[in-house]
Amino acid sequence: MGFRFQILGTSSSGNCALIETDKTRILLDAGFSGRRLEALLREVGKPIETIDAVFLTHEHSDHIAGLRGLARHTHLKVFANYGTAQVIQQKLSRELSWKIFETGTCFAYRDLEIETILLPHDAMEPVGFVFRTGGGDLFQPRGSLAWITDLGHTPA
Repeated sequence: MGFRFQILGTSSSGNCALIETDKTRILLDAGFSGRRLEALLREVGKPIETIDAVFLTHEHSDHIAGLRGLARHTHLKVFANYGTAQVIQQKLSRELSWKIFETGTCFAYRDLEIETILLPHDAMEPVGFVFRTGGGDLFQPRGSLAWITDLGHTPA
């Protein structure tokens, strides 16, 4: 299958996308209310119970507005760097299931390899992601997808 990618919404009022692989289903940012995110997911036939994780780029409200509502779904893992997680958690009454990564590193989650890239933006420690999956053969071709938002300027 490789990747399936769908933008659920993107504007200054909210940002969220969905990535699916054979074994993983994640949200990229959660910039709409929890109810709205759940409705958007139902519209595309992917109820919130089928989502494994949320990957956050930074702490601005148009990227995290749904976390308060999503916090009740304790199965969701929330990936962020330390600085972003600290700023966000201070705004929430319920502790999220944080998975902290160091910006500039690569790590694996299920059938994904994730590269994190520091981005220029007016946030604590904004990141972009490059997701890779697949075996690189005819039946499981290697695929990659980058999620980079809110650039202050193009990085060198």
